[in-house]
Amino acid sequence: MASAGPGLRVSMAAEGSGAGDILVVLFARGGTDGLQLVAPANDSVYQDARPTIAVQTGGTNAGLPLANGIGGVDFFFNQDATELNDLYTSGNLALIHAAGVPTENRSHFKSMDMMERGLADDETSLTSGWLTRHVKTLTAERPWLSTVSTASNNPISLLGYPQAVSIPDVQSFNVSGGDVNANVIAALNASGGSAYQQAALQTLDAIDTVQTKLQELDDAEGDDSDSEAGPAYTNGPLSGALRNLATLIKMDVGLDVATVDQGGWDHHNNLLNEFSNNATELSQSLGAFWEDMVDYQDRISLVFMTEFGRRLGENSSAGTDHGSGSVMMVLSGNANGGQMYGEWPGLEGVNLNNGDLAVTTDYRQVISEVLAKRHCSPSLDTVFPTVAYNPLGLVNGDDSALTGAAVANAGTTSTS
Repeated sequence: MASAGPGLRVSMAAEGSGAGDILVVLFARGGTDGLQLVAPANDSVYQDARPTIAVQTGGTNAGLPLANGIGGVDFFFNQDATELNDLYTSGNLALIHAAGVPTENRSHFKSMDMMERGLADDETSLTSGWLTRHVKTLTAERPWLSTVSTASNNPISLLGYPQAVSIPDVQSFNVSGGDVNANVIAALNASGGSAYQQAALQTLDAIDTVQTKLQELDDAEGDDSDSEAGPAYTNGPLSGALRNLATLIKMDVGLDVATVDQGGWDHHNNLLNEFSNNATELSQSLGAFWEDMVDYQDRISLVFMTEFGRRLGENSSAGTDHGSGSVMMVLSGNANGGQMYGEWPGLEGVNLNNGDLAVTTDYRQVISEVLAKRHCSPSLDTVFPTVAYNPLGLVNGDDSALTGAAVANAGTTSTS
């Protein structure tokens, strides 16, 4: 990671070829309560376990009924997930319940670390992130700005990939001090004799590319933004990150992998109010992003994931504590959406994992299908060495690029 002045840390690779869809990984940090976001609201065990916070089938706190449940159980989106419900109904959003990390630990940091490295319990530690391993299987060279984090730092999933660029705000992606400092840096590194000097010059080129593309985008859009309401982004941080990502995508700089974070899901207390805020931000932000990406929807595959779910029973503070299984989502113009996937384990005591919703779908199974069918993965054995390829049918696409052991488990290739 090279430094091109205060406030900017970036290292760029030489220009090369992209791959497949634009893959977006949205990590909900804090442990999203999947039983509150997508609730089995007419299950009496669920209602008894959550006497004051449960999503209801009618009246106060009534959920939004979903077609096509799993395991003979009816599910309801949280009442604050209106836009998610619309995306599901339109067929662009697929849901996977009882998904997550196969682990007995309930630590935020350990679970996030495991998930971003591509691990489960009793597996040998990996020194890189799963996204890094995936990107490295695609090509030795990738376009500048092909891999971007919208947070201020790159996530563990990109550990070991110094070419990943952190761009929390594309509008201010520049050297601190602007052109004056940029000219000084260019002069000091003009010879390009060392790896550091080459990285510095490439960084300046990347900044120049972004600034030029940004101006071209502004010129193309003209005054349309003044006369039209546009996508209904909120003023919240997730909307800010997704709006930033949408701008980068529309700039056509070669981006094909992006990570986005949403924090604040650790609802031990006063869950109804706090969860409502986060669910509203998630739903409205994704709805706005999808509208913003109307010309790119067939090229986007967004995976929503969280480090763990919450316990079945509410606690004495009207919240829920750290649990196990939760909900994953895949938003794509190529999704087999309007469907729920996975195996519902049930909420009776014998089916729980130490009081938690059991994990019946390994998170890596979901990601693997998206990588194979939508992002041209040639080697899932490299990305997730311990998990066989076993697609659920979440998305359409061509997984024929797979090689090695994963090929034996393909057999479900479809093309859109």
